[in-house]
Amino acid sequence: MAMPHSPVAARTFEGTGWPQRLLAALAVVVALVVILPTTSAQAQGKWTDTATELISQLGTARSTYSDGDAEGAAQQVREVRARYTSSGLQAALSAKSGSAASDIDLDFAMLIKSIKESDDEAVNSKIDELGKLLENAGHELDGGATSLSDLQVSPGKWGQIASTMNDLLTKAMDAYKSGDAEGGKKLVNSAYYDHYETTGFEKVTMSRVSGGRVATVELQFSLVKQAMTEGNDDRVTSLTEELQVMLIQDANNLDGFDPSTGETSEETGSVALFLSSLLVILREGLEAILVVSAVIAFLVKAGHGARTRVVWLGVSLALLLSVALALVFRLVADAAGANQELLEGITALIAVAMLVWVSNWMLGKSSQAAWDKYLKDKTADSLSRGSLVSLAFVSFLAVLREGAETILFYQPILAMADNRTGMVWAGLVVGAVILIGVYIGIRFFALRIPLRPFFIVTSLLLAAMAVMFTGSGIKELQEADVVSSTPIAGLPTIDLLSIYPRVENLIAQGVVLLVICALFWLGHRRMVATTDDEQ
Repeated sequence: MAMPHSPVAARTFEGTGWPQRLLAALAVVVALVVILPTTSAQAQGKWTDTATELISQLGTARSTYSDGDAEGAAQQVREVRARYTSSGLQAALSAKSGSAASDIDLDFAMLIKSIKESDDEAVNSKIDELGKLLENAGHELDGGATSLSDLQVSPGKWGQIASTMNDLLTKAMDAYKSGDAEGGKKLVNSAYYDHYETTGFEKVTMSRVSGGRVATVELQFSLVKQAMTEGNDDRVTSLTEELQVMLIQDANNLDGFDPSTGETSEETGSVALFLSSLLVILREGLEAILVVSAVIAFLVKAGHGARTRVVWLGVSLALLLSVALALVFRLVADAAGANQELLEGITALIAVAMLVWVSNWMLGKSSQAAWDKYLKDKTADSLSRGSLVSLAFVSFLAVLREGAETILFYQPILAMADNRTGMVWAGLVVGAVILIGVYIGIRFFALRIPLRPFFIVTSLLLAAMAVMFTGSGIKELQEADVVSSTPIAGLPTIDLLSIYPRVENLIAQGVVLLVICALFWLGHRRMVATTDDEQ
């Protein structure tokens, strides 16, 4: 039996003003999309100045240390590190090269340690090393293209692959300059699909450097092809050479090769293998587990725990299909490449539509009146077959979206492991345990909060996932040459949130956000109208 509603209770939901706050938040997001590129662009070109300032301050710390004031020198280094962070240099460098940012962070810590230990030689060495790293960071972030001829390529596995890709890119430039733009683009595609993706270069870079770095390189491939289509000779040359530099830098990083000394560090350690494996499963599995957990928690909370088996069936089918697709992409090279990106992009966008629908449907259950009616009709099978299938389907898509690629990620990692594959499997198992912990945590959380907040939070979570899926889906279509790429200078890549500095991606995410807010607003108005009618 439905609970009676008093006028005060009926107006409680309306009085919260949550739609107004949601629309205000949307306005802020839209403003940030417009303003951030401008402010970031204003900073563009100034990273070298920031680095020079930091290097000068390190010189002051060196003098202070030489004068016998170790404590003062250590404090000055801490201030330099704080300035390195507050200036935005650390964040910008992390987005482009996580390993380079980590090297600088480590050197700051080691420098302070050396000062405390009064190790004169180590202090001077670390200050020199930090200065060089900061100078290189500022130069690279400002787009100061390192000359291709000045770069030494690692003799290791990844260096050889980078050299092969660069040879293809040089041939692509030659084909373009001879008037064969289409032939040039095919050679660029060959470098990307047949080598950057197929050899595992992309996946290992993503797991050991950063997803943001991979997104930057992938965008550069797209921009080279766009410049060829537009017939912009100078841009084709500059973009191609910048791409070749990026590939060499990443290869040297992966091989542990130091061009300044010509030395290669020891092969990938066990800890690095473990972390690479762990990060892959967490990165690729977190989005899927969040969606599946939210759907399962909803069914349990709604009293339909027995029907969760339909959702698990969808998840199981997605896993089986992922294995099949991974085998196809691995065994039939022609089936991979652009076709794989196209499949992932389309799957992501279908998932977006389903996530928006499910999110709005769940939010419709957040009002007391709607929930009372839902409970009243429960014996009449209030969860329709269509709704149940939709919930299972959105879980299926969430798992399928990255399933095959996740499997392919582990192939190059296992290839690097040699006789230490146990560390790779250990990373996978630990990552899986963490994901299971996330699932259990959401289930535990769902059973202990009131219905209305649960439905609102779950709905907003799925809405956020829809916006993220939109960004990554458009990126996949860009890699498949289906959607163009228009970069926004100065805006950082936030790969974890699927935010990429490209006009098309941000517009698509903005449109989805507008649709979600409009549906939430209409749903709120319907709930208020229903409450008024019942009084």
